[in-house]
Amino acid sequence: MTESCYHCGLPVPQGLTFPVVIGGVPRAMCCAGCQAVAQAIVDNRLDDYYRHRDALPESPRDALPAVLGELTLYDNPDVQKSFVRPLSEHEREASLILEGITCAACVWLNEQHLTRQAGVTAVEINYATRRARVRWDEQRIRLSGILAAVAAIGYHAY
Repeated sequence: MTESCYHCGLPVPQGLTFPVVIGGVPRAMCCAGCQAVAQAIVDNRLDDYYRHRDALPESPRDALPAVLGELTLYDNPDVQKSFVRPLSEHEREASLILEGITCAACVWLNEQHLTRQAGVTAVEINYATRRARVRWDEQRIRLSGILAAVAAIGYHAY
C-alpha cells in the first residue's frame, strides 16, 4: 500500500523519503516542496494547523524559488495602485486573493504566520471569499515580503 504525503495527500514515491517531525512523529512527504513547507510550518510553531485542518490543500505547491523572483514586481507603486491604499505616511493596506485556502485551519495558519512577520500590523482573512486584508509598515516589510511569507507556507496570494 502506498503511503500518502502528510502535507498534501499525494502518494509518496516508492523508495524516497522526505520526512518532517510533526508533533514528535516523523511524517512522510511526497517531495522536497512539501517537506520545505511542512518544515516552515513546524519551525514557526504553527503545527496546530495539521491538528485542526479538515481538508488537504487543493493541489501540490510549486517550488518556492521560481515564485520569489516574480514577487518584487508587486513592490512597484504603479502595480500597487489598484489594490493597495495608504493609511498613513508608511502604513499600507492591501486586499489580496489567497489560493489554496480549503478550511478554517488554512485561514488560521495564514493569519498566524503573517501576523508574526516583522512590519505586518494587521491581518484579516475571509474564508468564504478567500480574501485577505493585510496592513503593514512599508519601512519594515515590502509587499513582496508578505507575498513570499504566504508562499513559504504553501499558499499563493495576489
